[in-house]
Amino acid sequence: MFLKFEAAALHFFYLAHWIIPWLILILGMYTIVRFARGYIDKQPFTQAERRLFVIFRDLMKIQGVTGITYFALRSFIAHTLSGHYMLHAVTMFIAAMILPLGSLWKSEDDATRYLNHFYLLLASFFVMLLGLALIP
Repeated sequence: MFLKFEAAALHFFYLAHWIIPWLILILGMYTIVRFARGYIDKQPFTQAERRLFVIFRDLMKIQGVTGITYFALRSFIAHTLSGHYMLHAVTMFIAAMILPLGSLWKSEDDATRYLNHFYLLLASFFVMLLGLALIP
């Protein structure tokens, strides 16, 4: 019975860890384009843009929790630790920790907020690509 629960939990976190990145990709690309257009068109940085960034940031956190849980369960069941997955976890943690820096520009003008949030998203995406490249 306990092994069935472990297998079901492992499968659940595996699926969650592979579905959420697609949401992150879609939302992230939309947000990057929206921030670039907002900067180019000199639009005001509204609550909608802030919400997009917060949702993206929170999806990254959820992805991190599902990934770490999957890694821990997998390591517990298999009684082994993989260096590739540990590097992947550290790299993805860094990608997620880049995003809260957006709060540093709360009181800046709209152009600065658009540009800095755009660069934060871009940096997070590049670190994510590096993290994905670490998986064998």
